[in-house]
Amino acid sequence: MKIEFVFDIAYPMSYVAFEKLKQHWNQPTARKIELLPIQVLPEIPEEGLNVYQYLTEKYGSKEANRKLDMAKFAAYSEDLTVDVEHMKRMPNTQLAHQAILALDNNFDQYALTQALFHALFAHGKDIANPEVIKEIIEGVGLDGNKVLRSIPHKEIADKQIEITKYVKSFGLHPTPYYIVDGEIWDQSFSTLELRQLILQAG
Repeated sequence: MKIEFVFDIAYPMSYVAFEKLKQHWNQPTARKIELLPIQVLPEIPEEGLNVYQYLTEKYGSKEANRKLDMAKFAAYSEDLTVDVEHMKRMPNTQLAHQAILALDNNFDQYALTQALFHALFAHGKDIANPEVIKEIIEGVGLDGNKVLRSIPHKEIADKQIEITKYVKSFGLHPTPYYIVDGEIWDQSFSTLELRQLILQAG
C-alpha cells in the first residue's frame, strides 16, 4: 500500500493534519508515508499574501472570520500553539517545500516539516526568507547551507513541478489530504481512522 500526504506549509489545517500523523510516528509504516508539499496558490508573491483580505474579497468578511476561527479551533483542539495574527498572512512556500524535498532521509523530512509549521504558526517566521529557512534547517540538526545549495543540483524545482502536476491530476480537493494507492482517501482526519489506515499499510 502506497500512502502520500498532500499538504501546504502555509495552511493551518495542514499543520493540524500533520500533528495527527505525527501521533503515529511509533508505527514503522507511518515513516514510509511520502510527503507531498505543494503550494496551493502558486500565484502568491514573494512577499506573501494577506489571507484575511483574500478571504474577505472572495467570501465576505463574516465568512473570512469564520474560516480563521475554524482553523484556530482545530489547532487548539490538538494543543497546538498558533497565533491568529500569523495566520492572516500566507507566505510563499516554494523554498520551504524545496528544502523538504531536498532531504533524502524520511525522518529528516518529517523533522523539518514540523519545524517549519511551528516557526510559521507559533512564531510568525518569514519562511520565504532563505536565511530564516537556513536557521530552521540548522535547528533540526542539519547543515542549512548544504541543504539550500543542494536544491538546484538535485533538480528539486523540476520535482516540485512533477508533484504539483500529479496532485492536480486528481482534480480540486481541499488541502490537506491523503492519496492511498492512487486514490484520494476521503475520510476525516480522526486519530482512529488514520491509525487504521497506517495499520492496514503494514
